[in-house]
Amino acid sequence: MRTLLLGATGSVGSAVLDELVSNGHSVVGLARSDTAEQVLRDKGADVVRGDLRVPAGWCAVAREVEAIVHAAATFTADMGAVDRRVVHALVAMATMTPRPIRFVYTGGCWLYGATGDTIATEDTPFHPIHAFAWMVENGHVIQEARCFDGIVLHPALVYHRDGGAFDRFIADAGRGGPIEVWGSLQTRWPLVHRDDLAVAYRLALEAGEPGQSYNVAAQSGVAVGDIVSRLMTRFDLRVPPQVRSVDDVVAEHGDWAVGPTLDQRMSGRKIRDRLGWTPRNMDVLAEIGPADRS
Repeated sequence: MRTLLLGATGSVGSAVLDELVSNGHSVVGLARSDTAEQVLRDKGADVVRGDLRVPAGWCAVAREVEAIVHAAATFTADMGAVDRRVVHALVAMATMTPRPIRFVYTGGCWLYGATGDTIATEDTPFHPIHAFAWMVENGHVIQEARCFDGIVLHPALVYHRDGGAFDRFIADAGRGGPIEVWGSLQTRWPLVHRDDLAVAYRLALEAGEPGQSYNVAAQSGVAVGDIVSRLMTRFDLRVPPQVRSVDDVVAEHGDWAVGPTLDQRMSGRKIRDRLGWTPRNMDVLAEIGPADRS
């Protein structure tokens, strides 16, 4: 399937690119620079040059593909407005195609808000944090547009051994600590390994049901304190973690900082049952643990 991949050089998007290419898909990646273009070509992708902020310069490529995977975000104060322009530009372009384009859009676990002991499913009402509420609206646009066979994935917090959701923790540990925790050590995070998430994107692209959403979580909720403890052992860190209040981190970093403080649990059962998703990384503590301490 010839697929336009937005965010192809990002942490998640690069894993999606590898997964699609290795399974026989033809990928066109959006690249803003010569360096990004070379990275994509080295991975086996074709390239369209352009900036996510200026979709008019590249969105015509939508008429030349069978599918779109949107795994990009600017992570700036205006990221919602940027995404809205991208979505509406692609809708306008796709209306010129003879048949619907498959479109896999990315939401996220923070759209459910704090769930506590309740395990969020695709039927759980959204209570998004303010900074990412635009994802709900834009996801609905994709699912309701007749020019798309629209599907939305809601990934859990995405990690890999050396970063992702744990970037801050690992950076703190690398500096000798303390590891800074926002909110509480008892906060639970639903989690998915980057490589397993990439498989979920491929399965949604190949077999997802148009109009559906799929939560992608390998572990429904792991305590932040357990993650920090394992990283402290891995880095031989003796300084206790520093816990900061929600108000404190929001004042410093902005509204998005509410996200890591949410106590959440989320189920990935639907994508397992309907699309056969079988994550290989089921124990984050083992994944990020003390092995390779040298």
